[in-house]
Amino acid sequence: MFKFKAKVYYEDTDSGGVVYYANYLKFIERARTDLIQNLGFSLNQLSSDLDSLFVVKKIECEYMSSARLEDELFIKTKILEVKNASFRLQQNIEIKKKLIFTSEILLVCINSNGKPVKIPQKLSELLNQNV
Repeated sequence: MFKFKAKVYYEDTDSGGVVYYANYLKFIERARTDLIQNLGFSLNQLSSDLDSLFVVKKIECEYMSSARLEDELFIKTKILEVKNASFRLQQNIEIKKKLIFTSEILLVCINSNGKPVKIPQKLSELLNQNV
């Protein structure tokens, strides 16, 4: 399981200091980027050297409670399944160990022409080691 910490800033909230619903997707995106970096890759490297990009094909999420201005968020990412050209993740957001948001995401690896391609071998091996 990969962990990522984020803080809620004014720009993340509405006029009442509550996090705008779409910003939870930004928080989990940042956590996914950090996961790839922790595995020894960068998104730029995957794109330029390996012609591989990851796009979200499907996401299911549930909002249980609101985050507010200056809250400290903990995003936990668990790899559920790795296939040839895709992988599935569960990403949860907690505040003080209380679950406030849960999601399941299907990511697909594509090339610069938008065609599905196999996940680069070394990355696929590292993802599989963490299932």
